[in-house]
Amino acid sequence: MKISAEVLNRFIPLQQSGHDLRMLLDDVGLEVKRHDGSRFTLELLANRGDHHCYAGLAREISGRTGAPTCGPAKTVLETGSCPIPLHLESPLCGVYTATLLERVGDDVPLTAEDLAPLEAAEIHSLTAPVDATNLSNLELGQPTHAFDADTIVGGITIRASTEGEQAWPLFAEDKVTLTAGTLVIADDEKILAVAGVIGCEESKTTEQTTRLLLESAHFDPIAVRKASRALGIHTDSSARFERGSDPTAPLKGAGRVVHLLEATGAWKRSGQTAVVGEWEDPARDIALSASAASAFLDHPMDVAEVTDRLSRYGFTVSGAGDALTVRVPPHRIWDVEFTQDLYEELAKSVGYNATP
Repeated sequence: MKISAEVLNRFIPLQQSGHDLRMLLDDVGLEVKRHDGSRFTLELLANRGDHHCYAGLAREISGRTGAPTCGPAKTVLETGSCPIPLHLESPLCGVYTATLLERVGDDVPLTAEDLAPLEAAEIHSLTAPVDATNLSNLELGQPTHAFDADTIVGGITIRASTEGEQAWPLFAEDKVTLTAGTLVIADDEKILAVAGVIGCEESKTTEQTTRLLLESAHFDPIAVRKASRALGIHTDSSARFERGSDPTAPLKGAGRVVHLLEATGAWKRSGQTAVVGEWEDPARDIALSASAASAFLDHPMDVAEVTDRLSRYGFTVSGAGDALTVRVPPHRIWDVEFTQDLYEELAKSVGYNATP
């Protein structure tokens, strides 16, 4: 992942720059492969999908420094009915949202300030709708996709593909046959996207598009990984989904895209945001003893310090005395399961170089 220190500073106030920032990033587990001025190329861990965005990187730095984090402006979306009906037929999709936007003025590009994350990532600016969806991915770690709403026939169904069914992925010369059981987004006649991997040619947006249907969802990471491998297609979207996305983020990601597009004056929401799927938080609680953690790390920490450090990463700590209960946040359900995982979080917060 290629990032800019200036953009990262929008998400967390950085006290370091240049070589010092590189050392900090390396020390908190965000390995820097290349450093050129304020640009950094990071090698991220395969099990940390939450790191694949500026918000996640800022949270990791906050875990060490205690500095407050913030995020970009987002529109709070009103949920309800959408002119295009949704049908969910697969448990491999936890949440699916759809927001309709209509063109109300001449197409206006996003500002240079908005586009800075794309420029740092060496992603070419295309149209405002495409750029906005890419930004939601880079900033918040929530992949989104915009369909040309006028190409959609009937409603949208999130389902498994059937034997021999074909899709026409973006940038492909022709249609490809999908493995049966691949999670897809389809209308009444065709496949609109391979879920979590890539959209399709027959529903793509163009400069002539006047109505957008914005998709923002949470898909099963294993299903996305299998589909990506079977097709031989790797995208920024699949890279995030297959590592485990935040199931609570779809509306936030869509809200960021809507904010960016409405700010241009060229697009406006039409109706409410439709939501199907009811992802349930597993409410994973892990028992933790502050004294045992201190003994394990050979670093003294009282309950208040343990609570503060874990809270920076998004964990919720409760309990009386030394016996604590730690609730795992949705963005970490993919990699935090045991008490030892919490020891690792505390070790990163204190700093490996600061422990015996």
